[in-house]
Amino acid sequence: MQSKFQNFKKKFPYLNIEECIIYYSIFDGHHNLSNIKFTNSLNTTIKEEIIDKIEELKSSFIYDKEIATQKLLEKILTRIAKGDRKSYTVYNKEKLSQTKGRVLYKYLFENKIIKKEKSRETPIKTSTKQLIKKDLRRYKIQDKLQFSDNFTRFWFTFIAPNIHKNEISYEIDIAPFLDKFISLEFENLSNELLRHVYKNEQIISTGGYWDKNLEIDLLIKTNSLNIAGEAKWKNTKICKNVLNSLINKCQKADLGIDKFALFSKSGYSKELESKKYVNIELYTLDDFERLFND
Repeated sequence: MQSKFQNFKKKFPYLNIEECIIYYSIFDGHHNLSNIKFTNSLNTTIKEEIIDKIEELKSSFIYDKEIATQKLLEKILTRIAKGDRKSYTVYNKEKLSQTKGRVLYKYLFENKIIKKEKSRETPIKTSTKQLIKKDLRRYKIQDKLQFSDNFTRFWFTFIAPNIHKNEISYEIDIAPFLDKFISLEFENLSNELLRHVYKNEQIISTGGYWDKNLEIDLLIKTNSLNIAGEAKWKNTKICKNVLNSLINKCQKADLGIDKFALFSKSGYSKELESKKYVNIELYTLDDFERLFND
């Protein structure tokens, strides 16, 4: 079965891989996607297809007839879009009780607005809890929340928080933060590529890894390998310090990594490209073509 990203590229074959990642990160799930032509600049496309059509689009994001509940849902979705996405953090910051938070989450899950990314952190053994600091005894492992489509995430990152303005400015309200926004989907697509590369392995689990101390973009476990990865959607090359940081985090988390994979929008330093590093895989945007050609 083809992924949503593969279907997006099939629908818009004239986009190169960088353009495809950008537009997919923003427009996947847009209610009028089949009628959009991505032939103008990104600036113009966002203005014409989103900013100029806010009144037309916003009815698609009304989830409840009760104004108070609708506002709470919007706050939660904006917090998920702009925050760390950890489940307890979101409604704690909105000062919701866990009971109320669970009710609202249930609604969002059942209506396929958000989905859950399970934590792979190892729980503290009950028998050892008395041996650790008091504050850590109360520590709870948190799953993360993801939007089911990218356009809803875009809306609650850029449009909903600014909808009170007379006019939303692409240059001021969106452009300075767009690379950071795309970075999360680039991580997801890097995970998709890594699964594709190792499709002949028995894959046990994939996705991000986080615990109380650190976060790693990608961790794929197969029947024979543990692979950790970092994805960077930046206009600068990845240098050795990114690799060193990834290695240090994996050692700190005691993940037993066999290979490291880096994914870069803009390539790598000469030192990394020298191929003197063992068990390091370097992926560029060209490698994402494998999702369509292999």
